[in-house]
Amino acid sequence: MKRRAARQFDLHQLALLTRAIRRGEELVADHYRIPMLPCKQYPYEVVTLSEIQGPERAREALAHLVVYERSRPAGAEHLYRICLQDDAILRRAGSEGDDWLCALLVYVLTHELVHVVRFQRAEQSYQAPASTRQREEDEVHRITLGLLRSGAEPRWERLNELYGNPVVPAQVIGE
Repeated sequence: MKRRAARQFDLHQLALLTRAIRRGEELVADHYRIPMLPCKQYPYEVVTLSEIQGPERAREALAHLVVYERSRPAGAEHLYRICLQDDAILRRAGSEGDDWLCALLVYVLTHELVHVVRFQRAEQSYQAPASTRQREEDEVHRITLGLLRSGAEPRWERLNELYGNPVVPAQVIGE
């Protein structure tokens, strides 16, 4: 039996994604009082299903954070790669239209960017034991909803239904 290709963002949805990335960056930068993202202190990139490779795929999640680590004499250097799972996001958005998809994308990106800042600042470890991962997800979800509420993001209240999504721990890939 031939497997059907996973659904990917179309050009219109990619335009919504671009807006959602900028909004998530703005919310997180304002909250943490850091330079506007992206910036050198918080190195990350956002990729969609068309760019995801091997361990970056997480079918059960809306996004998966992969940490690429390179050893340097001055210490490890990180690149946080936010791997959006287009098919899972589009499934969750259903046929509710652009407003809901955009709200969902803002939530997902803000959530992942909060992780990036917390990991980079060592407020939490991406290598935390399984026993503390759910607490980190709870805290990041709470922070994210607070940012969306204070930023007057549309549909922020409904985004609470995303709570309880399976936790996909950040994966570390070395040099």
